[in-house]
Amino acid sequence: MSELEPLEYETGTAIRDYDIIEITQTTNGYDVMLDINLDSGYSLTRTKLEITNEDLSGYETTEVEEGIKYALGFFDQK
Repeated sequence: MSELEPLEYETGTAIRDYDIIEITQTTNGYDVMLDINLDSGYSLTRTKLEITNEDLSGYETTEVEEGIKYALGFFDQK
């Protein structure tokens, strides 16, 4: 079986919403299991997101739920 070469795209579809299924603490941060609904009508189920303590620090939060939101591109409108 041959490996597929990654394709490069300028942009993809936006995330409509997501559900946090499980958050597991690791030595470097957190592993998060998510279900993600895309604006295209498709969904990604049981998707794993790794978010580090360094990521949380960069987002200026200690709350993993806030870090997930920022990592997925959901920023507060000011």
